[in-house]
Parts: sequence; structure tokens; C-alpha cells
Amino acid sequence: MTKTILFVLTGHFELGDTGARTGVWLEELATPYQLLTGAGFDVLFATPGGEPAPLDPASLEEPWLLPAGHWFLDQKDAVAQLKTPLDVADVDAARLDAIFLVGGTGTLWDFPSCAPLGALVTALDQQQKPVAAICHGVVGLMTATAANDEPFVAGRLLTCFSDAEEAMLEYDKLVPLLAETELVRQGAIYSSAAPFEPKVIEDGRLITGQNPSSAEPLARALIRHLGAAPS
Repeated sequence: MTKTILFVLTGHFELGDTGARTGVWLEELATPYQLLTGAGFDVLFATPGGEPAPLDPASLEEPWLLPAGHWFLDQKDAVAQLKTPLDVADVDAARLDAIFLVGGTGTLWDFPSCAPLGALVTALDQQQKPVAAICHGVVGLMTATAANDEPFVAGRLLTCFSDAEEAMLEYDKLVPLLAETELVRQGAIYSSAAPFEPKVIEDGRLITGQNPSSAEPLARALIRHLGAAPS
């Protein structure tokens, strides 16, 4: 039976009060989607509230637009699904084999307040299924809880987009919270590579990636956790 992974995407498109747009970072969506579907897995898209998932315009430009991004933009069915994703609140954890929280600056606005997302992560963890997240998307773990009712991330090894990376882009002045700071505040055991270098951390079935350059190794780690792809 084909295994199913839920990709959770941001539905937020405003970069604070700058007038600029944000959203899903394409590389963090495209490379995992290409690798996982290529390995034979089914992928579903969902957002908080079922809002359309916007692509961050900056991720559609050089030097950030990479081969997987070009490939994804040619996948008409996948691009169409970004406009009509599932509502996270309507997804039954029992139908999933894993969850992947896709990054993008927009997640800093709608992921941390999305209780249904935390509940879904909690349920999957209790069912001993992989939970993966990358870059800013790791903040989607903030409303999840562990079996002892402590924050899901407390005592867990993980990574995410670092405060140093935010400062280098001067996004620390624009975003409502800093992923590293907030996850550490919840008790996460955080570590990172040098800014914009790839880093993936596996703590049991929890798989996290630091930034866009971590998308490929994270996807390959998730494939390993899911076992051999269906024939």
C-alpha cells in the first residue's frame, strides 16, 4: 500500500507591514516533493485554515531558484493543489505515514498559533510516525505536546533557521518571532551549522533541517525513516 506524507504549508503572504510578500520557500517544497514522489510516495498539501499556499516571490528568483524549483513549477497538478490545499484541522493522522512542515517566512505568522497543527504532530508522534520540519517551518512544532504534556520540543535535539541567519538577512527586524529563540525557550536542544550551510538533525523519528540547502538531505532522511519505497 502506498504511503502518504502530508506537506504542511503556510497560507500567510504578507511580510509584516513592509508591503512585500512572503510565503512558502520554493526550494524547501520542491526538492522534498520531487524526491518523495519520485520514490513512490503520495504527497498531500494542507495549510492552516485551508488557505491557498503562496510561494515567496524571492524564492522564484536567481540565485534561489534551483533545478528542483524549475521542475516543480512545471508540475501543473502540484501547482494547482497549492491553490486548494486541505485544512490542517480536517486531516486525520491515521491516514498519514509522516508529516513534513515546509518552511518559508510566512510560517512565522500562522504556524505557531495553529493548534490543529500541533494536535496533528502530537498524534503522529504518538503513533510512532516520522515528523519532519525545515527552516522556519520548525515553528509548527510549538503547539505540539509530548506524552507528559510538556512542549513537544522540550529536551529534543533539533535545528531550524538560525537567529544569525535572520540577522544577516535583516529579517529579525520584520518577523513576529525568531524560530531559534522560541524553540529554545520551549526547551529544545538547538544546534546549527554556519549560516546557509546544510544541517539535518535526527532525534528518533523527529527530523529537522536548518535552511533551504538542507532540503535534499532532510528528504533523503525522511525516505530512510519511511523504509523502502512502494513498487
